[in-house]
Amino acid sequence: MKGKRKSQCKIKQQRPAPGGIVRSEDESGTSDGEETSSGRIVTAMWDFEQCDPRRCSGRKLVRFGLVRLLRMNEGFGGIVLTPTATSVLSPDTDREIMTAGGLAVVDCSWAQLESTAFRRLKFRHGRLLPYLVAANPVKFGQPLQLSCAEALAAGLYILGESAQAFEMLGKFGWGHSFFEVNSERLDAYAACSSTTRLLEVQQEFVAEADSKKQRTKSGSRSYADVYAELDDEIGDTEFSPTESDQHCPRLEESEVDEEEEDSSVSVPQAVLTITTNETSTMRDACTSAQHSSAAVPPASPPSILPPFHEPTEPEIQEALSKQVTSLVTQFHRTKLLNEAGANWDRFYKRNGTRFFKDRHWTKREFTDLVRLTRPIQSSSQPDSTCPLCILEVGCGVGNFILPLLEEDGEQNGEAAGAPEGTDQSDASKSHNSPDSSDKMESDFSVLGSPRIYACDISERAIQMFRNRANASGLSCCAFVCDVSKPDAIDLAIRNTVTTCGTDVPDAVPQFDLVTLIFVLSALEPSSMVVCLRNIASVLKPGGRLLFRDYGLHDHSQLRFGRCTRLYPDVASYARQDGTLSYFFSVDELRKLFDEAGLVTQHCDYVYKQTTNVAENLAVRRVFVQAVASRPH
Repeated sequence: MKGKRKSQCKIKQQRPAPGGIVRSEDESGTSDGEETSSGRIVTAMWDFEQCDPRRCSGRKLVRFGLVRLLRMNEGFGGIVLTPTATSVLSPDTDREIMTAGGLAVVDCSWAQLESTAFRRLKFRHGRLLPYLVAANPVKFGQPLQLSCAEALAAGLYILGESAQAFEMLGKFGWGHSFFEVNSERLDAYAACSSTTRLLEVQQEFVAEADSKKQRTKSGSRSYADVYAELDDEIGDTEFSPTESDQHCPRLEESEVDEEEEDSSVSVPQAVLTITTNETSTMRDACTSAQHSSAAVPPASPPSILPPFHEPTEPEIQEALSKQVTSLVTQFHRTKLLNEAGANWDRFYKRNGTRFFKDRHWTKREFTDLVRLTRPIQSSSQPDSTCPLCILEVGCGVGNFILPLLEEDGEQNGEAAGAPEGTDQSDASKSHNSPDSSDKMESDFSVLGSPRIYACDISERAIQMFRNRANASGLSCCAFVCDVSKPDAIDLAIRNTVTTCGTDVPDAVPQFDLVTLIFVLSALEPSSMVVCLRNIASVLKPGGRLLFRDYGLHDHSQLRFGRCTRLYPDVASYARQDGTLSYFFSVDELRKLFDEAGLVTQHCDYVYKQTTNVAENLAVRRVFVQAVASRPH
């Protein structure tokens, strides 16, 4: 009995009062006296269980034994890093408190701060971290929104325990990035001799960040600029040399001059976009054969261009292997798929109609492809044609179809205003080559008088589309539709057609033409064939699907980092804003068309070289362009 009492007393003496953490030699393997003598700081956390435990950095540290998980009713006598604190962490006042009682953090979701019950926690020394920038994959680049591991490491570093801070973040593949991004700030905060001085240093860093942000808005490239540049790139992109001459887009002299003028205004000055020599040669051959008067934009001076780098096979495999080794978790993947519509709604709420530029570049290729399905009216049967019925899937705010309708209206107006005695055919001859096939096709405008339908998963985007169409006086029927659901398009059209102000002779129209431009890549892979089947079900026999999207091993695919790839065997990725991206191979796309009951007319890669002079970078862009049809 005496021996047992001595043993129990010994265990009770090993419970440190300052930190409020119950630890015994049986739990940790070392006594608290040994831990204090080694200079190691006790670290702990409360977890409100608002995040995925498999992705929580604090939980990972608990599994490694570096952090202790506190019960909600358990007190802590050391420093507690919490967003509800009113005092900033300072070396001159908090180092002794941390040494005696430890350092803890509150783990909760940044999106649920207002609903989190911080009152349940028992502590006295709540502190805020000074201005720092997150480096974790979820909040990378965002100021003040650190993960649990980053917060604990920052607190340890500022209060003089840098070795323990490095050990803690060494458990994460991105841990070194946090110190690289914040090295200057952490060293400056750790050197402060008073709280007042620390606040002054923090204000200097905040002012510097605000100034840099202002400079970025005024002159540098934003994320929107990147997408705007991508639209311009695609506008100048032609078919790859492996395709036949009949698929080469037709460039008119006026169109070339317009495109060149637009690009000089809309593309940032530091960004120079060019085509490869191979593509330029193809353009020269096509334009000289079809349009003798076409003018090809002069190439940029080669002296200012950086060397073009095409990724080698080992470089591609290395980039892909890094992505595959750190996939998105099942929890996060399910969350992304369930919130697809909400993520796009948030995207358009944040960016409005400003994010994507109007795709005027599509007129060249769209004109060339739409003539494949446009009925040709003969002189003997003047009433044998009817307007095209066109559906745009994934219309967004109308950056694709609305510019086409506006330009078509302008062309019709010009033809109507031609001098007396000049028919529409004669009016169009000045803009087209004189061969007989083009002459026959010039009897019609680019789109004629089509009936336009458009759908998108985002209700907010559809409302913006309608507002733009109404402001331009264009007649379109736009409706919300999740094309990843079976029979979604047919059901949505049946429910919508009666509310549209278009003169539709049939109860449910069937379409001559459906466009799918950079849309299929935004779907989850298993839903892609469902989308294509939906499209096939509303196409007329012989109707065409026009397709364009990202190609396999495109530069943007290789730039994706860790924890962005959804599956190990398919090239599906998640962006920071929750939207998805996919990169197609030609064979894979042909197989999808076949499974959906569509016949592939042609399907090819489109290669593009993009050069950024400011960053001394020249990279390869890869796209896939295809035309498929519904069999008769």
